[in-house]
Amino acid sequence: MRDIRKRDSKSAGRVPARSSGGPARSVARRPLEQSVGYELGRAFRRLNRFVSAALREHGLSAVQGNILITLWALGPMPIGELQERMAFSSSAFTGALDRMEAAKLVRRVPSPDDRRSSLVEPLAWTGAKRLAVIDALVAAEDEFLADLGKDEKAELLRLLRKIGGSAEPAGK
Repeated sequence: MRDIRKRDSKSAGRVPARSSGGPARSVARRPLEQSVGYELGRAFRRLNRFVSAALREHGLSAVQGNILITLWALGPMPIGELQERMAFSSSAFTGALDRMEAAKLVRRVPSPDDRRSSLVEPLAWTGAKRLAVIDALVAAEDEFLADLGKDEKAELLRLLRKIGGSAEPAGK
């Protein structure tokens, strides 16, 4: 049920917030259209739908396709390094790898450099099949970004790279 309260002119645009059991305090409310996080989330979900649709005909999910193209481009890598590169939580990544291993898309192999570590490597795909997946991903991204010019795409990529490497919440 929605809580409707009268607001005086001093509290307009502010909502009460409670800290862990303490008294209510007011915080400024940011409209959704001014929230970078909200818009990034919307853009990600929309792009994910484009990629998922493009990869469906290849029997892959968006996650699987992105993991595979990363491995194809960079080669086998330690699980932790791939997880960090893909920005997955530990449990989500383990589940994704388990499903990909069961589908015979990747395999875990012992690291030649560290007995305690495993590498993830893609299983053999023909060149034509690999190129078809890459082409599908590129086409999905191009369609998603069709309203942006070349300079806008370059600027978006620059900004995403700038925030992407330091996007861990405090206390992590």
